[in-house]
Amino acid sequence: MSETTPLVRGIDLGTSNSAMAEADLSGSVRRLQPIAQLDGPGRIIEHELLPSVAYLADHRDMSPADLALPWDITGHAPLVGRWARDLALLNPEKAILSAKSWLCYGGQKLARLPQGAPEEKSWTAVQASAAYLRHMQAAWELKHQDVQPELTVLTVPASFDLVARQLTEEAAKQAGLASVTLLEEPLAAFYAWLGAHEQHWQDVLKPGDLVLICDIGGGTSDFSLIAVSQDQRMLRLDRIAVGRHLLLGGDNMDLALAHHVQAQMGTTLDTWQFLSLQQQVRVAKEGLLSLNAPSHWPLAIASRGSNLFAQTLRYELHQQTVQDLLVEGFFPLVKADEEIPRPTRSTGLARMGLPYENDPAITRHLLQFLRQAQTTIRQSQELQERLGDAYHSDQKMVTPTAILFNGGVFHSGALRDRVFTVAQNWAGHTIKELQSPGFDHAVALGAAYFGRLQAQGVGVRVRAAAARSYYIGLESNEPAVPGLVRPLRGLCILPQGTEEGSHLALPEQEFGLWTGDDISFRLFSSATRSGDRLGTIVPDAEGELEEVSELHAQIESEEEQGLLPVHLRADLTDVGSLQLAMQHSQSERQWNLEFHLREEAGSGHA
Repeated sequence: MSETTPLVRGIDLGTSNSAMAEADLSGSVRRLQPIAQLDGPGRIIEHELLPSVAYLADHRDMSPADLALPWDITGHAPLVGRWARDLALLNPEKAILSAKSWLCYGGQKLARLPQGAPEEKSWTAVQASAAYLRHMQAAWELKHQDVQPELTVLTVPASFDLVARQLTEEAAKQAGLASVTLLEEPLAAFYAWLGAHEQHWQDVLKPGDLVLICDIGGGTSDFSLIAVSQDQRMLRLDRIAVGRHLLLGGDNMDLALAHHVQAQMGTTLDTWQFLSLQQQVRVAKEGLLSLNAPSHWPLAIASRGSNLFAQTLRYELHQQTVQDLLVEGFFPLVKADEEIPRPTRSTGLARMGLPYENDPAITRHLLQFLRQAQTTIRQSQELQERLGDAYHSDQKMVTPTAILFNGGVFHSGALRDRVFTVAQNWAGHTIKELQSPGFDHAVALGAAYFGRLQAQGVGVRVRAAAARSYYIGLESNEPAVPGLVRPLRGLCILPQGTEEGSHLALPEQEFGLWTGDDISFRLFSSATRSGDRLGTIVPDAEGELEEVSELHAQIESEEEQGLLPVHLRADLTDVGSLQLAMQHSQSERQWNLEFHLREEAGSGHA
């Protein structure tokens, strides 16, 4: 492939690891792009994965020569990647991990990382994400001599809300990436499978098939459903459901293994030793669950004492032990009719941070997702018609006919087999596995393949409509009554199932727009109200919907002040972000919302 050949690029901006791939517009070549990074002081390596970790080093930690990169010999570039990950184990108070997950949760979006660090020694999640993207951009230019890709496809979790997607776009802009399109990660994994079976995928999937994409990464679990149907003699693919953002993945498994080993050693490790153990069991887990794995893996925990004869703690972690702990602890056998308890909190106060899952049973979360998908379909006549005979109204859950696994934990055949066993028990029929082209790299490869389809304007596409419906808070205009608080209503401006690139208008409904310097807009969403249509009003937004964020704008009008009559138009862009325009009913004037996160918004989020 020559450098004059037009290329598109796919970037998997992962919670734990990131990756980059490219595709050739003139043919079918797709390949991973190795990423140059530091593996130690002044030691540069190339690797297909870039750990999504930033270490906020200062001059007392290391010299500029230690931090020098091929594109920055001064050593001033942020330290990200493999060495940053290793240093994070020794000094976690200087490290930023799981930055992507901080984009998803209300008031956490503007939190400073690492938590508790002063502002001058901390970043926001957007700044950290931009640093990873900037590093990958520099690594790309190192290989391609400043030849920029025709298009960059950047992946996000399917569960990202509109605001999280906008923040991801902002990170891409800060990193200097041009021509960026967003793509959901499970869909990228599916596109990787389509690309690997480009000529015969229709021999594998048939009308009525439901493909479950089970994506479990280092820090998150993500579920999606794709329906296969017939559309004018052609097969049609629709992404019909996505799960919520679950902070549950390989990191939880490493922690479970570390606690097990510490208990077997019969000792209490200090913080440094336990972090070292956690790092070692991560490597051991990956080795013991890989193909042609050894039967055991040696671990050695050194003492930090000054005694030369201090004992080094040793332990052998066996493959069967790893499989038993992970299979039964994270993928237990769950019956289809099992009651799923509501999450409870043991106390009214908690440290501010990410809302990690209390229940580690991934199979239970999967059951809940499939039940929720059935509820969504039951409320939508359009989805029922699209599914045809594949929809069974008497069932409590959707039952897939095929599964595509993604994520490094599924290198383990034992874990894949357990998910298969559980899903087939629920379904009562055989489920086929779609073979992943690479559990660690499918998202980047699929993003590059999608970019090629996008640039060429040909090939099969998965229709990815909005997985949630969105609502703007609507002030009630009821008479004031002492002691009675007026409810905040929710106006549906984006129904669930709306396809990207859609323009939605409400010309028959007139609303009042207040003018002023700081006008607040509250954005709500729902994953279950698939029956709501454009213009539907929910009587109690705060009680029936989930608040996404509070947004604000400056609404100026020189001619009129107070309440202006307007019509609304919502646009869902090709990258999945929402734009809301307010058109004056009696003139050509129009106000477009500039969405800015308020720092105080979501401060009461639990």
